[in-house]
Amino acid sequence: MLGLRETWLRAWGMSAALVAFMVVSPGEARAGDAPRCSAWRAAGKGYEKLELRTCAQPEGDDSEAEGDDEDAATTVEIKSGYEDALKVRVELVTKGGTVEQLDVKLKNGENAAGACKACRSHDDVKSFRVTTQEGAGEGKDATPEALQKVAGTNHMEVLARDLRLTDTNAKRLERIAARYHKATKKRLVVTGGTRTPQRQAQLMYDKLKRGDDVVALYENKAAATEVRNAYREAAARGEKRKGAIRAMREVIEAQIGRGTYVSKHLKSGAVDVRSWSMDGALEKALREAVKQEPGVTLMDERDGPEPHFHLNLL
Repeated sequence: MLGLRETWLRAWGMSAALVAFMVVSPGEARAGDAPRCSAWRAAGKGYEKLELRTCAQPEGDDSEAEGDDEDAATTVEIKSGYEDALKVRVELVTKGGTVEQLDVKLKNGENAAGACKACRSHDDVKSFRVTTQEGAGEGKDATPEALQKVAGTNHMEVLARDLRLTDTNAKRLERIAARYHKATKKRLVVTGGTRTPQRQAQLMYDKLKRGDDVVALYENKAAATEVRNAYREAAARGEKRKGAIRAMREVIEAQIGRGTYVSKHLKSGAVDVRSWSMDGALEKALREAVKQEPGVTLMDERDGPEPHFHLNLL
């Protein structure tokens, strides 16, 4: 009886080994074959609901390789928390300083975004930046969207003297206003929109006169430095307000001529929202409404003589 039991156990063990060999046979996936991936990293302002990681096959994995370059490719994965699909440009900077761009259409959830050809390993990306694709899918020389006058809606009151936006940005602003209204039962009040170079120069003059650091305030720091220098040079010449503003306006106009904008208000890509009536709960509702809209950033400019929240739509 004991011999029969030993024979049965030996036969069972051989069957188990055969099954294991069949499940993990050469060419099939094994635990060690799993790609090595970096940690998920959140994107910057305006795209807080996007996360990115890079993955690469482990060294020595040549199961599918015909050439080392293809086998070593590092894939880019992006996880989107936005409900709607969006087109973005991802700029990757490797630890060696190489810059690579990927144009990607993302849907909600995890997305394969392509390959980082310059990456040497799964953790070679030092930093990355996400921006909205300009004319995505329409070619590099696509005609820019036309501007249209934006009026108030059930969710938004427009007090700005001139508010012109592209259809895309008008819809983004309306969606933000609708979310804010749903959460607070209040309309979003837009107090600032499109600016002329003269108006931009006046506002920057007032900030500089108060001692504000405009270079720290504006995103385009090189352009802001040029305008600040024009203000300082005018002051050194003894120019009064009118002369200094004229000198600053000329610098701003020259910048626009070469496609540079010190403020997105100059290219109808920003709005100002009234802040003085917003308590903590209302401010939180606005920030959350903006956060839900990919590509839009909020700047708190309540320290100046005209307190407001600044929304960058570009």
